[in-house]
Amino acid sequence: MNVAIIPAGGQGRRMQSTLRKQFLELAGLPIIVHTLRAFELCSDVEAVILVLPSEDLLIGQKLLDEHNLQKVLPPISGAAERQGSVYCGLQAAERFFGSNIDICVIHDGVRPLVTPPQISQTIAAAKLHRAAICATPVTDTIKRIDADKMIVATIDRTNLYLAQTPQAFDFSLILTAHRLAETAGIKATDDASLVERLGFKVAVVIGSAFNIKITRQEDLNLAEFILKSRESQN
Repeated sequence: MNVAIIPAGGQGRRMQSTLRKQFLELAGLPIIVHTLRAFELCSDVEAVILVLPSEDLLIGQKLLDEHNLQKVLPPISGAAERQGSVYCGLQAAERFFGSNIDICVIHDGVRPLVTPPQISQTIAAAKLHRAAICATPVTDTIKRIDADKMIVATIDRTNLYLAQTPQAFDFSLILTAHRLAETAGIKATDDASLVERLGFKVAVVIGSAFNIKITRQEDLNLAEFILKSRESQN
């Protein structure tokens, strides 16, 4: 079976909101509901583990009930940081399903525009290579600057990609990678980095520029526009 882990513990400070950003409204629904629906509709995912701050577990369960998200298990408590929350999700998956898990998909709770085909494509690549992520090629010119914000170099953008989620892995591999990182005190900005650290190669599935992460108010506005555009095309 394939299991998804959705860490959703953002504070929303850059949104200047008292609500955590995963609960902010996007096109009439909380952001996290849009994200979970994509996994609910993906036939390649059998179960979803939602990881929330402990104080938000009741809110999360209420949303699951209201929106009939049947694949999503009762939310579990996460850690103070994303990496720790993903590890909590991996440990829960191991408790719930043991050795029955083939591929584990990890996706940011505040990337609500992911589509079921993108999830399936990443899972398929992980089945071939043991590890795969969605990513998009860098199209802007990249500059390196110094402490005074003066340019010191222009970086060749050939073969540079922007990492996204979903990221999908052989379950035993990603669990081992997180467990070793936890023991060694290693911190990484994405899960693929922990697998790379063990010497494994990670495949890239070309993602979408629309698969944005909601961080600021302008991201929320853009996501709303993208959703309306999708609706008008259907």
